[in-house]
Amino acid sequence: MGRSWNRIKRNVKKNGSHLVKFMLPSKYLRYYPPVYIVRNPIEERVSHTLKKGFQIAVVSFYFPGLEGIIKRLGNRKYISCREVVKAQLRKVIQDTFTDEQVVCLHEQYSDGISLLIKVDANDYRQTELNDKLIEVKNRIEAPTYKHLDDEHLTIQFGYVFLDSSHYSLPECMLKAHLQAMAMAEKQSKLHYQHLLFQMNHIISTKSITLLAQPIMDVSRGGIKAWELLTRGPKESVMENPLQLFSVAKQTGKLFLLELVILEKAFQLIYQCKMKEAVFINFTPTTLNEVELIEKVLFLLKKYPAIIPKNIAFEVTEQDSTDGLRNFERNIQALRELGFQIAVDDTGAGYASLHTISRIMPDIIKIDRSVIQDIDKSQVKEKMLQGLLLIASETGSLVVAEGIERQEEEQILFKHKVDMAQGYFYAKPKLLQPIS
Repeated sequence: MGRSWNRIKRNVKKNGSHLVKFMLPSKYLRYYPPVYIVRNPIEERVSHTLKKGFQIAVVSFYFPGLEGIIKRLGNRKYISCREVVKAQLRKVIQDTFTDEQVVCLHEQYSDGISLLIKVDANDYRQTELNDKLIEVKNRIEAPTYKHLDDEHLTIQFGYVFLDSSHYSLPECMLKAHLQAMAMAEKQSKLHYQHLLFQMNHIISTKSITLLAQPIMDVSRGGIKAWELLTRGPKESVMENPLQLFSVAKQTGKLFLLELVILEKAFQLIYQCKMKEAVFINFTPTTLNEVELIEKVLFLLKKYPAIIPKNIAFEVTEQDSTDGLRNFERNIQALRELGFQIAVDDTGAGYASLHTISRIMPDIIKIDRSVIQDIDKSQVKEKMLQGLLLIASETGSLVVAEGIERQEEEQILFKHKVDMAQGYFYAKPKLLQPIS
């Protein structure tokens, strides 16, 4: 026994950690040996936001003339003028965006400032983010906004969407920041030209995928129509539609991209022998293009089996329709060719109602913000009734978007809504060609 005890003591002396581990309760063993983790609050907030199902827009602000101002004013008096400018920008951002929208504001990678904005992908409208960023720009550049001995300060911005599916979160944040800075500066031959090359490649090779989500007949059941939804090249950052359309817009390639989408839609309709109506999203920017009708006529000639009356051009609320000279004329020309016109996101804001009054659409799509939990809200049900009244006055059919529960569908049935779509029925999917 004495010999055994001496052997145990020698073992403990040689490797005392075994004794410590032996004495620890089992619930603490996963912390042994101790691991020291350096917390990164920004990454934690970003990770938390992504896990809740939101997406994040990374915005970079760039001051092209700031270095020149510093040189003219001299470093002695204005040694911290860069900090003064950044403080002013922070103040304007805080006045423009809500605390709920701002994930964080930091200057981790450069002299510029990066802003991380929380975005609900289902309710996202590019015009909202653009308008707010333009408001920030206008306030910073306003003559009445005094700073730096009345030197005129200019500011540029660019933005992309975070995509952590292919990189670690720190790598993804750095990559997104560099891309956003390239958009803001547009002098960066490396990053901006790379994004431009990517977009040109997508357009030239037509490397997009169209998913189809069914639109159901509420009263009779069954599929009444399909909405086609765009995805970029698979397993790339451009697969995310928010990223794809944001980069296309900022590189001036939005019209060309949407023409590719239209042609791919014609191909899908032909290959799948689709008899139901098909909804295809278009931005007001594209619907305003002078060459639009010429391009549509070319595609109709190329795909003679396509029946225009079965296709609805769905006007998205990505941009305002105000000031677009050719918008209504092109809408009328599309109608004369036999296409239907739909207005998206109705009820989400003033813009869609304004568009309805201008173009009197054939179809009105009610935004999911009105439909979500409508069975629990008398106010939302009254809003639905009001929108149905507008549709009746304009002679429009109604599609309710974002149905996720049977109780929501029952309210639509009660009020005789024509059509509905949402995850309650089916998620977007690939359609297989019929041989």
